Amino acid sequence: MAKKYIVDLDENEVSQLQSIIKKGKHKARTITRANILLMANDRETDQAIASTVRAHVATATRAGAA
Repeated sequence: MAKKYIVDLDENEVSQLQSIIKKGKHKARTITRANILLMANDRETDQAIASTVRAHVATATRAGAA
């Protein structure tokens, strides 16, 4: 299945997302979404992302659309 959305983050956005993950002071949902966006930026498939973050494929698809 082709990806519906392509994620293309700049360096500043990547560093902000990595900061969210490293600090661990955010909600679990926020950290999961940050991980999804970073993996989508690395061109991982939605299925691989969902498997890695232990979420449903639909979650990976929706989070990549944000």
